[in-house]
Amino acid sequence: MELQSAVNQLKSEGHKLTPQRVEILRAVMQATGAVTAQEVLAEVQLTHAYISLDTVYRNLQMLTETGLVNQVNLQNKSTAKFEFQGVEHHHHAICLDCKKSFCLDVCPLPPVAPKPADDNGFKVVRHAYEVYGYCSGCQAEG
Repeated sequence: MELQSAVNQLKSEGHKLTPQRVEILRAVMQATGAVTAQEVLAEVQLTHAYISLDTVYRNLQMLTETGLVNQVNLQNKSTAKFEFQGVEHHHHAICLDCKKSFCLDVCPLPPVAPKPADDNGFKVVRHAYEVYGYCSGCQAEG
């Protein structure tokens, strides 16, 4: 997905397109992997010097809710990373030692996501799945 397509999706969902929001999206899309909010902040500050970390977090949360961005490491906000989800739905394995994330090739959920037993009308709009363990590099060091 290109930036313009992502921007069009935001517009179609009724989100305002502030210059900062577009730059945050661009920073995540151009990253070579998952990035922290602090890394996004540093990139966006190159063109918007006065943007705050709180603004970056709020926008990353909104972009996550739209499905354009995926938050990696759901257990801990301080070590969370964000990556452009685009059209390729995928999940991650995360090393508990070095915090590096690895993309998983498969989604373990069936095409029709399970619903809560006490609410059959529950509408699933997205899901997250993460596996935690120790990468081979950290195992070799330990």
